[in-house]
Amino acid sequence: MGYKITDGIAEAVIDSHGAELKSLKFLKNNEEFMWNADPEFWGRTSPVLFPIVGGLKDGKYSYHGITYEMGQHGFARDNKFEVISKEENRVVFLLESNEETLKKYPFEFKLYLEYSLKNGCLSIEYRVENLSHEEIYFSVGAHPAFSIPTDRDTKISDYYLEFEKNETASILPLEGRNISRNTIKFLENSKKIELSEDLFKDDAFIFKGLNSKKVSLKCKKNTRVVTMDYSNFEYIAFWNKVGAEFVCLEPWNGIADFVDASGRLEEKDGIIKLEGHGEYRASLKIRVKG
Repeated sequence: MGYKITDGIAEAVIDSHGAELKSLKFLKNNEEFMWNADPEFWGRTSPVLFPIVGGLKDGKYSYHGITYEMGQHGFARDNKFEVISKEENRVVFLLESNEETLKKYPFEFKLYLEYSLKNGCLSIEYRVENLSHEEIYFSVGAHPAFSIPTDRDTKISDYYLEFEKNETASILPLEGRNISRNTIKFLENSKKIELSEDLFKDDAFIFKGLNSKKVSLKCKKNTRVVTMDYSNFEYIAFWNKVGAEFVCLEPWNGIADFVDASGRLEEKDGIIKLEGHGEYRASLKIRVKG
């Protein structure tokens, strides 16, 4: 079921299945900014990544000597969330550990997703509560796909990503579903990534620890802009499916297993450790303008 929120400037619709952002519109011209989830390319719009980001080595991990299996990006995106609060410009979703999650992930938790709109800016807060007296380990991330519409005059190559600062940075390349330690130099005192039809033919571009805390998706042919503030996140990744009219801006606290990963959850790169009965929060902000 979809839940609509608005502040009079922007409007968002979030589905209780996966607490997934399905629509984000700039109301002045009723322009849609989210990908349409065409299953021919990619049938999602903005999956919630929890309790892992990316893929596990051999699709499994171990904790306290027991081996567990889990699919890419975890299970939150495929679960129905409970709506625990709804106002005109705000909605809060909850996923709580249960018999099924404990088979894949041996921790008791509450995962809250809060979406709120204020002055045309969508804030998304991730809150994790540890329900146990022992520590838990997890990763969390976002995966929103923003539309890059084309027509006779506008091509994918007219779009670009722009950081707030010049960056000299390397990509952490994927090998299958895992990460190689052989980084690839990419940005050299530059703030722009020009999009093209086949830019992501080898999969996502993953960056760690950039100086910039904001990135914008812009077009040379119009005034359409998406700006994301990901200052609470360690990694930022970009991806699209070749041939599809979208690009994902993905802030992560966590990352797929490296090819040389031990498989032990507590040793996983980027993993978050939360003490007994602790609480974790991270948020991002998205502003759209037509």
